[in-house]
Amino acid sequence: MNTPGGDTETPPSSMALEDAPPALGNPTTPPPPPPGAFLAQLSPDQVAQLTSLGVEVVVPGTVPPSFQVADLRISQGDIGLSYLIVYQNGENQCFAVEYADGGTSPPPATESRIPIHPPLFTEGGNAQDYGLNYGKFAAPDWQAKFPEPNLYTDWLAGSSGYYRLTGAADIKALLPGFGHCQDIAPETAVTLAESFTLITNSPREMF
Repeated sequence: MNTPGGDTETPPSSMALEDAPPALGNPTTPPPPPPGAFLAQLSPDQVAQLTSLGVEVVVPGTVPPSFQVADLRISQGDIGLSYLIVYQNGENQCFAVEYADGGTSPPPATESRIPIHPPLFTEGGNAQDYGLNYGKFAAPDWQAKFPEPNLYTDWLAGSSGYYRLTGAADIKALLPGFGHCQDIAPETAVTLAESFTLITNSPREMF
């Protein structure tokens, strides 16, 4: 995770994924739903990859039917364990669910922010004030360096690490094959983040 003040060409809200495997399929065209797909549009093989990591795997509980999994990246390099699940629809709208087992820090503020209340992370006495950040960076120096609008939630703290929903700018920075991605609406992003659930044999609603 890059922190404010770092000398980097990657947007500071992104977490680098080391040794990522090749993209799954053609990223410009979402693949058809795989046989046996279920929660979060993931195939059984993809679920097996994620659950084999030995961490709590968080995914959107409700994915719009027009979106499919366009890429799945898992990294177990020097920066720690991470995964990135990228969703895309036929209009090149993209979003991703990102996990990191540590090393996260708050990114620079954006021009707009909406409070979010994902039950998975806010029930059970957790008073954390989480939000969806979107728009251009608020600070002129960050805005000059990274002029594209942003879209990402705060990092959400779970028992295995940190999770968030992120948008087109971060996806394009991490995966060059997704250069035509566009953000989903902030309201859609809030709905997705608030639907976060765990992948288990019986999906749970909270840690």
